[in-house]
Formats: sequence, structure tokens, C-alpha cells
Amino acid sequence: MPVDRQVHLRYQILNKCFRDLYKDYTIDDLVDCNTALRKADYPDVSKRTVQNDIAQLQLPPYSIRLDEDRKKGRKRLFRYYDPNFSLPQFKMDDSERYKIQAAVNVLENYSGEPLFDWARTLLMQIGSGLFGSDSSSVVSFQSNPDLKNISLFGDLLQAILNKQVLSLTYAPFGKDSFVDRIYPYHLKQFNDRWYLIARAVGYDIFGHYALDRIVSFEPIDMKYVEADVDFSEYFDDVIGVTVPERYEPVDVILRVSNNRFNTKPLHLSQRVIGDDKGYTRISINVKINKELIALILSFGADVEVLAPASLRVEMAKNIHAMNNKYPNDAENLHT
Repeated sequence: MPVDRQVHLRYQILNKCFRDLYKDYTIDDLVDCNTALRKADYPDVSKRTVQNDIAQLQLPPYSIRLDEDRKKGRKRLFRYYDPNFSLPQFKMDDSERYKIQAAVNVLENYSGEPLFDWARTLLMQIGSGLFGSDSSSVVSFQSNPDLKNISLFGDLLQAILNKQVLSLTYAPFGKDSFVDRIYPYHLKQFNDRWYLIARAVGYDIFGHYALDRIVSFEPIDMKYVEADVDFSEYFDDVIGVTVPERYEPVDVILRVSNNRFNTKPLHLSQRVIGDDKGYTRISINVKINKELIALILSFGADVEVLAPASLRVEMAKNIHAMNNKYPNDAENLHT
């Protein structure tokens, strides 16, 4: 008997919960997880529905096996007996697959246009997983399946388009949550994470709110204030999402080992300014922020900051702090 799309979605939500090794799920927690289906205009999911889904999943062809001994007081906790088990991913039928391919073909006519390239890549990503169940994947895309709150994207996008002021509750890592009244302007992805770029009421600078740290938000009745920047150019002078608005771009001079130099440019402003033995000196014109520092550190000994002096000092502080975490290991390198 075929299973409809809503049931497939519920099965995949349960599958993700059953595989989670870091959280224990009661039956009520599983019902709460399924409330995400409201975003897809599906009806609320009851406890009885979830219980029936679990019973069906324990029958062929799924035949899942749950850990029967996991409990919290009198409440049963749900997790796979084998933590490596997972349900097969949902596969689209031929008609749906052909529709996706047709959309990709239309967007091919706009190849090279940034406005359409992201959509074409997204459709290719979806299409790469639409093969039959007897086919293995032939394309891998970087993704974060555990990214929290990606379901907020659509509502935040609508708030931006409708010019709605929001009351947003935010929980920074390791700090207490707070509430900001904000003018939402832009959504940006960086390092496989989405950020809302907004301005808090009463402030002149932009803030960036990671979607996975947003607790909740709701429209409020206030006059919307337009942004005074063009976001198609706003991030041109930085790597990442943090834009130090009080500082101007500077020429950052880097000495890059030749075995790493052939990687993609660090920034659109990158240019070669000289050669050393086994190294290439390059320059990028950017504002210095934490994302730039993290990127340079990721190259390890293959990249050295030559200028400006303030950035070189900042890099030295980071490297010194890292070295202090491995004092005995560093000494053993010389023995």
C-alpha cells in the first residue's frame, strides 16, 4: 500500500529523533517534533497518530527495532536499538523527478546570472537524490541536516518582503536570551549557516542573528524603517557576515605556500603581488573581522600574515593561545 507524502515526512521526523544520541524523546516530545509539519500546511499531529506511525514502522518493510529498556521514571524513551540504523530516504516518483529536471533545464538558459544560479544549484542538489532505490548517490553537496530553525526562513523572508517590524527573542551561545525589536532586512548564508541581518530599534548599526539561535519572533505594530544600504554590495568588503562598519577596508598581505595557493581565491579583491621561494605573496582588500581570522587560521602553517601589523599581532595571540593548550605535545616535537 503506497504511503502518502505527509506520512513520509512524519516517518523521517521520527527517524531523526530515534537516531539522536544526545537527546531522549518521550512520546510527547515526538508529537512536538511533528508540529513542524504545520509549516507545510499539514494538520496537527496527535499522539495517537504518532503511536500508530511507530507501530507501522515496526512492521515490514521498515522493521525498525527500538530500545525497549530506555525509560525516564515511568515514561518510555524512544531510540533505535542500533544507533547506526536509519530509514531509507524518501524517493520521488518519475513524474516529480521530470518536473525537477524541467525546472533545471529552464534555469540553464540563465547560466551565469547570480540571481538564478543559486536556484539552479539547489534544484541540481535536489535532483541528485531522485534516483531509484537501487541507485547509489553520484553527487554530494555540503549540507547540515541538523541545522536548527531553518523552517523559520520562509516566515522571516515574508517579514522582510512585507516590511514588518519584529519582536525577536534571541539566545546567544552561553548567554541569557533577550528580546530585540528589529527591522529585518536580509538573509545571508555563510559557512553552512543562515543569518538574519537586521537593525534593532534605536540603534544605527546592523546586527546578525543566527537562525539556529532565534527562539521566537512575532510582528509588532510599528512603522518600518528602510535600510540605507544596498545589500547586494554590503558584504563586498568582508569575508563572512560580520561587517565592522566603523572601519575601512585595508590591504591584508599574506604569504601563501605554493601547494595551497592554487585553492580558490580568499576574496574577490585577491591579487598576486610577489613570489618567494616556495611561496606566493597575495593581497586582499577587506575589513578585518573574526571570520577572516578564522579562515587564515584554518590554513595552518601554509599562510602567514605579513601586514597589517595589528592583524599579525592578533594572529600571534591566537596561535599562542592554541599552543598553550598543547604544551607537552609541543615539547615532544623536539625530542
